[in-house]
Amino acid sequence: MCGIAGAINFQNLDASSESIVKSFSKCISHRGPDADGFYMDQNIAFAHKRLSIIDIDSNSNQPMFSEDKDIVLVYNGEIYNHEEIRKRLHKKHIFQTKNSDTEVIINAYKEWGMKCLDYFVGMFAFAIYDKKKNKVFLVRDRLGKKPLYYLSKNNTLFFCSENQAFFNSGLIEKKIDEESVYNYLTYLTTPAPKTFFENVFKLEAGHYLEISLNEKNKKIQYWNISDYINKVNNSNFNDAYSQTLNLLEKSMKFRNVADVPISIALSGGIDSSLNLHYTKKFRADKIASINISFESSKKGDESVIAGKYSKEKEVEFINKILNENDFTNWIKDYLEISKDVPLGDPNTALMFGISKIARENNFKVLLVGEGGDEIGGYPIYTKLNFLNKVNIFIPDIIKKIIISLFKLYPNNRLSKRIIRSLSVPSYANRFIFGFSEDEKRNFWIKNKKYNSYEYLKKLADEIRSDFADSFLRKVLNIEYKLRLAELLLPRVDYPSMATSIEARSPFMDHNLIEYSATLPWNIKMKNGPKSILKRIGEDKLPKYIVNAPKIGFGQLLNPFFENELPAWFHKDVIIDKDSPIREYVDINFLENLYKSHNKSKLYGFQIWTLYSLNLWMKKNFDK
Repeated sequence: MCGIAGAINFQNLDASSESIVKSFSKCISHRGPDADGFYMDQNIAFAHKRLSIIDIDSNSNQPMFSEDKDIVLVYNGEIYNHEEIRKRLHKKHIFQTKNSDTEVIINAYKEWGMKCLDYFVGMFAFAIYDKKKNKVFLVRDRLGKKPLYYLSKNNTLFFCSENQAFFNSGLIEKKIDEESVYNYLTYLTTPAPKTFFENVFKLEAGHYLEISLNEKNKKIQYWNISDYINKVNNSNFNDAYSQTLNLLEKSMKFRNVADVPISIALSGGIDSSLNLHYTKKFRADKIASINISFESSKKGDESVIAGKYSKEKEVEFINKILNENDFTNWIKDYLEISKDVPLGDPNTALMFGISKIARENNFKVLLVGEGGDEIGGYPIYTKLNFLNKVNIFIPDIIKKIIISLFKLYPNNRLSKRIIRSLSVPSYANRFIFGFSEDEKRNFWIKNKKYNSYEYLKKLADEIRSDFADSFLRKVLNIEYKLRLAELLLPRVDYPSMATSIEARSPFMDHNLIEYSATLPWNIKMKNGPKSILKRIGEDKLPKYIVNAPKIGFGQLLNPFFENELPAWFHKDVIIDKDSPIREYVDINFLENLYKSHNKSKLYGFQIWTLYSLNLWMKKNFDK
């Protein structure tokens, strides 16, 4: 787990690239405080910052070279099945390290070329330089767990794990990407390859870039979740349960391989509790569970359940009870470190806090529960499926009449929900986390040509329409390619790496996801959301965990939304006439939203969406 950076120019690399890439490396030092390395020749410059997790010996530092020196690699991530691959390769290839997964990548590439990606189970972003072929490959893992940014300038391609390095080095000037801001206001992120900055790009999940001397750069997609969602699987529930259990246990075993102790972010729900169950099963060294709660509210507090289960499993239980200042400080501290993207999801600050706690207690690895809901189905999927059927049943003319009637009550929350439900594609309702298109058209004062729904439609259209459950398969495709890849996984990577913590997601194993994606929804949700995982929980966990109501991580933030946030918003957005968001959003709308929230306390998340964007703009563009 590390940070990587580099420059590539096969027509002779400019001498200034050395200082530029070293500047990149310094900027991402928090991602790898244990060691650093640098290599440069006439074509490339590679830099690496290391967080030592597997084979912590200095012989595994990077950049790493093949035995014949023809291959150079910088790599960020973990190849969890590296021992299995090493066994397949050791008779034909020389290994210079005892147990390095980095060297496994090198020899796997020498054996299979870029087909080596088919063999890797893990999370990764890496750059591999083949001197004989005069080629560099920039690679990102299937699901997008590890970030990789790039840009071109003066015939040189620069890359880095975080995009702020480009600006801190003086390589380019910051310019905001207007369309990305527009999209952010709906789904709290912007999809790759775009970023929030002009001329800076993010390599898409499941893709690699091929850069060579004699050919144009090629972008190749080597894995696509849509391929699996479009498959038919006729498994019954018991077969699906058995196969899911087998794949989950294999994933858990892989993600508990480390040469350092492991901690677990333990909410008290099924997913995180399964993480603890299997960590206890597969490891005999120091283990700790970490839980946070707010002292001002018991709603969303699962610390009692988490503490009880930790005691039963005989692991250390670290419970942080937050006062009103703790969360504020986490936000401020995090934003000083990471400015790549707006803090659209406030849960990012909570992940940052948990990661800080883990690091303060001498852990380098943290298991998290991301991906469990995508495998089993969110509770909202049942409502979405019903809404889709209603939308299909009601004629368009009747919809227009209903919408026009409810528009008479524009400030009523129920009216807004009904209007949104009937006026946009049903799948889009799942991904409007901020504002709908109709709302944005009323307050957006820049270019009006954008439409955030177009990207959602593109993803929905990738899925066949001849399944009985086609609608939910379309939702799942958007879930993986937009919400998970572009919002939830960065919510894990950025704050954890900001504290030099490696976060692992056992439910994000691609073999598990591929299988789950093929299952029909009447199997996955046979007895309600997450039926298969709940069945696994019934076999592995106490009843008080399995039968407890699901409480979202974000419910911990309700006191903040109701109390501190409105004052922040009023001071930094409404009163401050120089607030940068005013260039994009009508001030009258901002004022009315603030007044409405003070009356009802119902618009906290929308206020956060705007506030965090404004703060991000200040951090990046205030001189």
